[in-house]
Amino acid sequence: MDERAKKQEKLKNAVIVVLFLTTILLLNLTWRSEGQGSFRLSSVLDFISPDVWVPDADEFVTADSAVYGFGDATFSLDRENAKQQLQAVLELLRRESANASFLINEVTDQQYRDMLRSYRSLKVRLSCPVPFGEFCDRTGINRNSTYDQVTTVDAFLISEAAPESIFVEGGGQCWRFISDSEEDLAGPFLTGLTRGEPIYYTAASMLGGENLSLLPLAQTSELSQAEWESESSDDPERAGREMAESVFGENFDFVRRITDSFGNVTYMYGYGEKTLTCLTDGSFEYKTETADGPDPGFYGSLQTAIAFTATHGGWGSDRRDLDYVLCSAVESGSGRSKVYTFGFAQVLGGVKLLSEDGPAIIVTVSGGEVSYYRRAVAKAATATAETQPAAEAANVIAGNSHLIYSVLTGNVLSANSDEEFAYVADHLKDAYIAYVVTEDSLRPAWVVATKEDALFFFGLYDALPLGFTRE
Repeated sequence: MDERAKKQEKLKNAVIVVLFLTTILLLNLTWRSEGQGSFRLSSVLDFISPDVWVPDADEFVTADSAVYGFGDATFSLDRENAKQQLQAVLELLRRESANASFLINEVTDQQYRDMLRSYRSLKVRLSCPVPFGEFCDRTGINRNSTYDQVTTVDAFLISEAAPESIFVEGGGQCWRFISDSEEDLAGPFLTGLTRGEPIYYTAASMLGGENLSLLPLAQTSELSQAEWESESSDDPERAGREMAESVFGENFDFVRRITDSFGNVTYMYGYGEKTLTCLTDGSFEYKTETADGPDPGFYGSLQTAIAFTATHGGWGSDRRDLDYVLCSAVESGSGRSKVYTFGFAQVLGGVKLLSEDGPAIIVTVSGGEVSYYRRAVAKAATATAETQPAAEAANVIAGNSHLIYSVLTGNVLSANSDEEFAYVADHLKDAYIAYVVTEDSLRPAWVVATKEDALFFFGLYDALPLGFTRE
């Protein structure tokens, strides 16, 4: 081979090496963890596989219930029309923010108390608290710097006490948005309010104290105990492998598989940088290192959690109706270390399924990447019997105040039963009916929620303790 041919051969080899290294670098940048760079695998999942359903974040940030106040300290709760009521309120806010301006004042506790008890009102409660600025941008509400004093929103209130205003509740505060259009904004919402069953009263009216949380006076239900099994019960080994393949992707060939003495299987990549544990109860738990990076915000992080879940177990096959609701959203840290943890409760026949381990799906997102994922989804069908009276919510709370007090305070020695009862009455946040997932069945239950984000479960008909969970 002459000198010229040798030089050409060396040049070709050098070009091949450069192209190979460039290819490796581009693949690494493209396929590395979701959330880094502008490329997101989740953004093209529907194109790659039409079977993957990735719901939009707006499908989860929606109304939980509408509460009608009748001005005589009685209330009704409506879940069926809550979404329509929320859309009507948002349309009003969009119109007023575009054509008028708002003066914003904080409402005092006494003003709020008087308004709620003595005037007709409509309150639309969201499924969980949402950063107010992001909520406005997402829903098309024009805002300015004066809105920044409102950090979160978890409910909207319209009252005949101030018909030219819209009230925004969040973080234990209430803000009055006074429109300079001087129109009667409340009238169209409050005309023809229908009183439904059961009748609700404030906790203050039923338990004493000052708490304005609502409790039903009497409740009936046809829910009965139901059987359930894990979503992976048909073939646990196959389900575990499919979940592992979806989590580790092209790295699956380098993953170690470890089985402990209880039968739980852990898939591990590297030196524990990523792990997926498939538990014998049919649940899955994925962990990896928490990433630092630009904060994509509440909605961006929520969409990341939704997309991750869609490709790691999914949201079901019915694209018209979700069988899950966003029941909690917790933010911690700040800046590049901000972390969002989302909880999605499974819904069966319109009733939430809850357990001592938390909601069915829990996802933690930081820097636009998922660092924790827990999935414990049940297969079940609702079971009903003859309608019968449920234990009265006020009596459930009163009869179990020692238990609730002990858990919340860590004080198992009762000093004074009246003190315990007053403490629990003051810390009550909500009470509603749900299914509690126990080892062998779904049990109809009262769920007592407190301001500390603790949940206590009691038998719906016998008021016996069924467990609790707290953050």
